[in-house]
Amino acid sequence: MMRHGQFRSVLKGALASCPRAQQHTFHTSWKPAVQPSASQPHGARWNGFRQHHSTTTRSSAQSTPKQARAFPPLLIVGLLLGGTVYYLATPPAKPKTLNSETFIPYTITAREAISPTSVVLTIAPHVRDPSPPYLQPGATPSRWKHPLWSVEFKQPEVQIARHYTPLPPLQADTDDEARDGTLRFYVRAVGGGEMSNYLSRLGVGRDVWLRGPHAGFDVLPRLGSCRRVVFLAGGTGLVPGMQAASAVLDQSDDAKVSLLWAVRRREEVQAAAAPPTAAPSWQLWTSKSPTELRADMEKPSHIAAHLTEMKAKYGDRLDVRVAVDEEGTKFRDSDIRKALLAGPSATEHSSGSGCRLHDQRLHEHASEFETPGAACQCPDSGDAKAGKNLLMVSGPDGFIAHYAGPKVWLGGTLTQGPVGGVAAELQRRDGKLASDWLVLKL
Repeated sequence: MMRHGQFRSVLKGALASCPRAQQHTFHTSWKPAVQPSASQPHGARWNGFRQHHSTTTRSSAQSTPKQARAFPPLLIVGLLLGGTVYYLATPPAKPKTLNSETFIPYTITAREAISPTSVVLTIAPHVRDPSPPYLQPGATPSRWKHPLWSVEFKQPEVQIARHYTPLPPLQADTDDEARDGTLRFYVRAVGGGEMSNYLSRLGVGRDVWLRGPHAGFDVLPRLGSCRRVVFLAGGTGLVPGMQAASAVLDQSDDAKVSLLWAVRRREEVQAAAAPPTAAPSWQLWTSKSPTELRADMEKPSHIAAHLTEMKAKYGDRLDVRVAVDEEGTKFRDSDIRKALLAGPSATEHSSGSGCRLHDQRLHEHASEFETPGAACQCPDSGDAKAGKNLLMVSGPDGFIAHYAGPKVWLGGTLTQGPVGGVAAELQRRDGKLASDWLVLKL
């Protein structure tokens, strides 16, 4: 479609090429060369008219080619002016499929309650896109383009938007369903959360508005030849961990991922779970520890069933541990240190400073949303790709601040900030945890 500047250039060129269009005038009346009078003989009046008619005919014969030559440029100018007016008066067509600029409608097709405060929503677009922007073009079966990505939901009542991360596809999902644009989201209503409370109230058949996708940290080039990811998640912050685990374990057969999932209530993990037996107060902080989520878990919740499916697919390469707040369990420093030291060291592949993918200090001013494809700036290490193991933390602000230090607002952008909390303390105790591991906050 022609833009404003292009119309002005074409119009200017058309006018410059036909200056006659500005100079020609057209006469549609004539006067006799000699005005007859009543005293003149009839023949004199006729001769005068005949003489003038002969002169006028010659003049018209000379001017007609000039007028004919001028007419096409005038027509072009008129068409250009008309096209310009039409273009300016006609608003551009809005996209009807998912894009990163405008919000488009989806419909809730399924809703499954997990607990009194959390739900899994399944949504489908109004208009099917044969090539959703978050899928790798031409991949069979379909695969996501980004290891970590999210979309924005709009709350039309108060005009706010929030990022939500889609759950990875289930094995039962067909390739056609993936390409139809169906997405699932784990949503938990929190006190004072305008968006989460709004979404958790919506039922099947209601519309929601999405914009995206928005790519997050590119975990694969950051990992390089290293093979360990420890993901510490609070509540619905588990979903980016499920994305990262799927991307890393699908990429490498010798990679290993530990998901440490902290929840408030047992219902997030098990449906119709029996109430926990109260333990003596002296045992509360000595005997209780996070439990392993096994593939044969009884009555798993929707999210736990998804995790058990991933466990069955990846086997021992995926370790999932759960801490339940109402049962008095939590992830202590020792639990995290044990997970970090469970795999091989990354010394031989550790990257140098000055690389935007691997330098922890350069991440302090970085946002978790980035343009994919950033190049590694580490020195060449032969066949082994430079990289670091990844400690990733996702969840509520207080959860992130406790385990990895708070994020920091800088120039209107929420940045990583320096490493703090439990992670910083572990790095102070063991220098290898600082040199071999990169901390990322989501």
